[in-house]
Amino acid sequence: MSLPDQNNPYGGPQGQQQAQQQPAQQQQQPYGYPQYPAGGQQYPAYPGGPGPYGDTGYPTSIPGKTTAARVMMFITGGLQALLSTLLLIGIAAAKEDFEEGFQDGSGLDISAEAVAVAVGVLLVHALLGIALASMFGKGAGGVRAGSIVWLSFLILFGVLTIPLGLVWVTLGIISIVMLANRDSGRWFSRPKQ
Repeated sequence: MSLPDQNNPYGGPQGQQQAQQQPAQQQQQPYGYPQYPAGGQQYPAYPGGPGPYGDTGYPTSIPGKTTAARVMMFITGGLQALLSTLLLIGIAAAKEDFEEGFQDGSGLDISAEAVAVAVGVLLVHALLGIALASMFGKGAGGVRAGSIVWLSFLILFGVLTIPLGLVWVTLGIISIVMLANRDSGRWFSRPKQ
């Protein structure tokens, strides 16, 4: 009896020698029974998602469009807060000059206190937008809906202050479209850990 050729890619001769060379195999389950892992072993992960059951349908990191909307909310909220703060400081520093300049420029007889209250509302709105944008990472329940409402008010404030408010209107519309995206919805509706 000859020894099998070690360089033969098709293996050696059939028979006893091949049976002796094969490693011991595990006993196979009958057809139709599931193959469970041996004691304490984990199920293998399947392509498409974490865990044994495949893709969960939820993103594992914040989607790009959601990140872009978040950045725009930080920018608009920050600029709105900065401008509102500067305007409140200007009103407090020169109340009479502000009233005279406002009346001359707009033709409206409005007190500095009324303008300060309106600017205070804009400041609170800006701080709320920054707070909402900072919660995007956790994706808490009402953050998406609250952000869309916040952006709607941003558009309203932008319309009231056109031509300068055109920037707020544009960024607000773009951000709402990005937050209304399906990927953003899946990000905010994913199960929390």
